[in-house]
Amino acid sequence: MQKQDNFYTLTAPGGKTYKIPALAFKLAAAVGAAAVCFGIYAAFAFVRYHAWQEEFADYRAHKAEYEEKMQNLLDDNEKMLRDMSEMSALESRLRRALIRDPESSMKLGADKTEESSGVAAGYTGLGGPSDFAMPEMLGVLQAQNENIKRQIDNKKASMKELLVAMEKRSNSLNSFPDLWPTDGGTISSPYGGRMAPIGGGYDWHPGIDIAVDFGAPVYAAAAGTVEEACWNGGYGRYVKIDHGNGYETAYGHMSGISVNAGETVHKGDFIGFAGSSGYSTGPHIHFEVLVDGKYVDPMYILSSK
Repeated sequence: MQKQDNFYTLTAPGGKTYKIPALAFKLAAAVGAAAVCFGIYAAFAFVRYHAWQEEFADYRAHKAEYEEKMQNLLDDNEKMLRDMSEMSALESRLRRALIRDPESSMKLGADKTEESSGVAAGYTGLGGPSDFAMPEMLGVLQAQNENIKRQIDNKKASMKELLVAMEKRSNSLNSFPDLWPTDGGTISSPYGGRMAPIGGGYDWHPGIDIAVDFGAPVYAAAAGTVEEACWNGGYGRYVKIDHGNGYETAYGHMSGISVNAGETVHKGDFIGFAGSSGYSTGPHIHFEVLVDGKYVDPMYILSSK
């Protein structure tokens, strides 16, 4: 091909020549280049589309699994928030105990200066605006929940030890509800979220159920004044005791009650019999602990049975 003036001369096989205007030749070349570029883009888009289809199919195949895991993580978060609320109630009690014991308050203050801000050693928080696919996001949330749970467990154990020590030093142990309310027994339903024992579905259990024989004796977990001794709806035969200093305990599903409202009881006094009255599936005692009007897990406070 040769260029002459405003034409390109093209010699075909056989010696025949063609003259192509330069403008037409350039337009044809531009269209050809555009066609090549479009072809490359179309091929890339085709490959990417199929990859996206495979990713989407994988997401749909595991969608229910991801959603279930996400819901479990959200449930864990809810429980940890409740735990934090309970810890705040216990911390309030601890501070009041420390005010009654200046020496211990000074010691605790010295200990706190040596502690970190509560973040577990070796753990560094990170963050950023990057988007995560759901599996990766689930992994991050799970790691965060596990770290928070470790911190909460460590904090609860430390606070419980300090609280018991303060109560003993201030001679108020008799009003501290750490006495196991039955002679042995097995925890048949712990504190917290569970499947409802009757009818199914999610249920929040504000105490612990201790399975014992029908008619087994029930004891006051601490000294105090009986607030209620009556039938109380789903609790059945029910006793509630005010121990002072913000502590209350409650006992449900009893078969018989041996105390009256307004009566003073001592730690370990007999207050009635275990049973299955009210909303119950079998003989046991439902036991609750309240601190400043808020439910807490009795296992934070109870001594070993």
